[in-house]
Amino acid sequence: MKAPLTRQASAWVYQGVWAVLTELFHVPRQPPSLPGSQVLAMRPCDGWLLYRKVGFWIGLLATMIPISAVGLVILISRPVLAVAVLVPVFVVVLGMGLASYVSIHLGYDTTWYVLSDRSLRIRRGVWTIHETTITFENVQNVKITQGPLQRLLGFSDLVIETAGGGGSGPRQQLEHSSHVGLIEGVEAPNELREQIMTRVRASRSAGLGDEHDTESHPTSASTSWTPAHLEALREIAAHVARLRARSG
Repeated sequence: MKAPLTRQASAWVYQGVWAVLTELFHVPRQPPSLPGSQVLAMRPCDGWLLYRKVGFWIGLLATMIPISAVGLVILISRPVLAVAVLVPVFVVVLGMGLASYVSIHLGYDTTWYVLSDRSLRIRRGVWTIHETTITFENVQNVKITQGPLQRLLGFSDLVIETAGGGGSGPRQQLEHSSHVGLIEGVEAPNELREQIMTRVRASRSAGLGDEHDTESHPTSASTSWTPAHLEALREIAAHVARLRARSG
């Protein structure tokens, strides 16, 4: 009984913070719009959110354990100093940890991937919102990446490489690059990769119509000369000859 009440209280607190930040920073709740047909909007999977939480707890423990060890040593030798110094430190660390924990949820809620028949638009960020649009005509390759913990949680990331950039570098650099698209938290990466590559091929071949242009606009080599054309050429040649005779 206590566990559902705890989760419900946590959800109420989070929704309250989310409402305040949405109003304060004008954070959009809806996915970005994208012109075109076959528009598909999606977000990272729940495993990605758990993955970020695991990273948060590992980082928090890595910070708290050394502080606690130092505090224990000081507490044994100088209790008053330990209380005076460590209590503010713990308060600051826990406050920063709470802010980071809430930002993980907000980052999950504000991350969107929108695909149309022509392009891909990626939006992420809470304090600073980043939107990147990649046209499928410029896509060179789509890679699937998956770490050990991602494999355990059952999801992968897709790195979309374009003509103007590469797919290497730190994750933060990939997230904010205008030449590389990073789609995180994909439960079916092979299906999504094939869907993107299908749109890439369709986008590159759309609207060419070379064979129709050839049929409707014959080249000069296939144009037949009529008697009227030949007569006009004879008149031009005779006129040139008269001009030459006069100048001579």
